[in-house]
Amino acid sequence: MPQFVLNYTLDNTSPLFNFGPRIGTAAGADQSGWQINASFATTSDVGATLQFPPFYGDAVSIYGSTGRPFDITIDKQTTSHSLASGVIFEWGVAQGTHNLSLTMVPSSSEEADAEFVFNYATISSAYTLDQAPVEVIYGVNSDPVVYSGNWSMFLNTTAQTNVFGASVSMNFSGVAIAVSGPSGTVSSAGSYAVVLDGSTSFISNNTVDISNTQLFYQGGLDPEKQHTITLVNSDSSFAFNSISVWGVDDEEPVTSSSGGSHTNIVEIVVPIVAVVAALLIVAGAFLFRRRRRQRQRRPTLTGPFAMRLSRSFAKPGSSALALNDLELKTERAVDGPYTASPDLEQLHKA
Repeated sequence: MPQFVLNYTLDNTSPLFNFGPRIGTAAGADQSGWQINASFATTSDVGATLQFPPFYGDAVSIYGSTGRPFDITIDKQTTSHSLASGVIFEWGVAQGTHNLSLTMVPSSSEEADAEFVFNYATISSAYTLDQAPVEVIYGVNSDPVVYSGNWSMFLNTTAQTNVFGASVSMNFSGVAIAVSGPSGTVSSAGSYAVVLDGSTSFISNNTVDISNTQLFYQGGLDPEKQHTITLVNSDSSFAFNSISVWGVDDEEPVTSSSGGSHTNIVEIVVPIVAVVAALLIVAGAFLFRRRRRQRQRRPTLTGPFAMRLSRSFAKPGSSALALNDLELKTERAVDGPYTASPDLEQLHKA
């Protein structure tokens, strides 16, 4: 079988990157840690770090420019690098899942104030398939996309929720999947959870007010199997624009109404429902104990008056007339409203 290479680009604004020790986004802010905008991320601090998400592939390239040295650690092996521009790092590795981090190191006096600028990174992975994987983009109103909780649609291109725990799910088959959307809002950067085939990743946005960036990416999936992805809002708000799947073009997209979709969605939704159910059980137990204590604290009547009340509310005898035995007769006057009155004959018999 032929091999096909899939290249995926992560911009500097992607929340999949972790910048340390701290970041800032305000214009003119103190240059401590990282400064991030829509085009690049920059730092001049010794010890500043850039952590990549665990990625599946056989090559990675980092683009930007640097006037200071830096170290890169990939799968616990560290190499040192100096001044560069354009492609500042490129590495071929064995196909699989890898971890990569970048650290600013001390430099000479001439380079002490020099900056490291990061623009974007490209992850490459090769797949042995009969045909090249084809990207299919699912918008927020696509049939396979299933929502849970309250969501709002903006111009039919963006779905947003302000409900904690609201989620969106989709079943699919392919070798890779990506989610794109805005990165936070002016008031809140936001965070979210991604559940892919039962494996959960918690992600926090690095930037705010970015209209579109890469919210999630995962390659190395089995194209012969059906997969399920669920995005869960874990902060004040979350939004996305589209979900992209790379699969074989002769396969039909898996829709939410297909035979296996219900089972897979339930497998993801059940843990969320279980958490809510646990909270309800705790709340119910609290209310039960509270009411029980209130009953225990109620004053009790003693003496002759209590005995009289006991006789008054004792169990009625067989000759007593129950309230539900008073059937109502419905009468209607000519051209008049309906009226209802008790059955007097039954009252006399009683």
